[in-house]
Amino acid sequence: MTTTAQRPIQTTTGEDMLIDALRGIKTKAELMLLQERLTSNPANPPLFNWVCNLLIERRISRGLAARVLSQLHSNESTN
Repeated sequence: MTTTAQRPIQTTTGEDMLIDALRGIKTKAELMLLQERLTSNPANPPLFNWVCNLLIERRISRGLAARVLSQLHSNESTN
């Protein structure tokens, strides 16, 4: 398991920015916009995977992860 001290500073900063963005999202449309912005950079992992990894690393709450993953999953089901 990787600890915060072992991560590159840029990665931690990017993840912190993502966590702040996820916390600030109020609507599904905002989440889809964030997902589109993240997929524009091929270096970023898919948002669903990124959120799962943040949850595994205990960097986000179960409630936040459940809300985001549920919205992402329901969006995939409708497409």
